[in-house]
Amino acid sequence: MDTTVKTYQKTALYTPAVSVKSFKTFAFWEAVESSRFGIIPLLVVFTTALGGLSIAFGADSDIIKLSLVTFPSVIALSMVLAVAPMRLIIWTSSIAVLLDLVVFFL
Repeated sequence: MDTTVKTYQKTALYTPAVSVKSFKTFAFWEAVESSRFGIIPLLVVFTTALGGLSIAFGADSDIIKLSLVTFPSVIALSMVLAVAPMRLIIWTSSIAVLLDLVVFFL
């Protein structure tokens, strides 16, 4: 019985189904999903605090700026309450934070 593995046999039998890059991104989102209860409080505090500052100092008299700050923040918080996937929660929170910063500095 021949138990040695030759290099051409090893490479011929192994064909990866997914690329390494997609596996790394999948592993990242799996790690984020597993630490959901540590990330969500940080996102909630950061999103609401920055939204409050943006409303207080940037959107004090304009209804358009007020809605640009309020609606994305509420959508991000409703994603948290709906127990949406972490990818969706992080994307909506990022959009809310970016719009808060735009309103705050303009």
